[in-house]
Amino acid sequence: MTSPRDGWTLAELLVVVAILGVLSGLILPAAGAVLRLARRTACASNLRQIGLCTMVYTEDWSGLLPAEGNCGVLDRTRSPAWFDRLPGYLDDDKVTGRGVFQCAAYRGTSPLVFCHATPKSLKMNGYLDALGRPRHYRLGAARGEAEIVLFTDAVAGETGMGQWGNCPASAVTDQRHRGAVNVLALDGHTLAVAAKPTAGSWAEALTWLPEGWPGGP
Repeated sequence: MTSPRDGWTLAELLVVVAILGVLSGLILPAAGAVLRLARRTACASNLRQIGLCTMVYTEDWSGLLPAEGNCGVLDRTRSPAWFDRLPGYLDDDKVTGRGVFQCAAYRGTSPLVFCHATPKSLKMNGYLDALGRPRHYRLGAARGEAEIVLFTDAVAGETGMGQWGNCPASAVTDQRHRGAVNVLALDGHTLAVAAKPTAGSWAEALTWLPEGWPGGP
């Protein structure tokens, strides 16, 4: 009688390693794609929640939106900025980089309390109050609000454009979602924009102002 083998041969080990390598090559990219899709979906969900609390805010303020910036008022209790006014509607002042008011794929650092100095990965359309228009846009003031940007994915950082609450076309980014951006429209619904035009920019790919309004990107 022959005794049972005590171990595997080198050839068998090499076959197992090769099989594991092939499986890893198939599974890891798929898992990465699922994770990216999950973060993109979570980002859109965050925007929907921002839209809901924005609509509640407008109910309290006769249809007026919060301002896209603090207008020089650093006191959070008096600031008209969306990042000072809206978090209270969701009890989400403390975002630490991953709250409702940040893109789910954003991985920067943030102060404990969401404020004017916080890096912002989701930002408000910075053109609605351009050229002397009132700093508080009134919902229903223009047609086509379902196509006009209210909030969108934007660059985030510790200083400058990265922490501003207002979003010009140059601040839009598709880097976190691999060539796509999430947008919250003025009417409160979200949409995903697959990519900017090959020879164009986000100034043309997104609608920033109602038709006929002067200014914009």
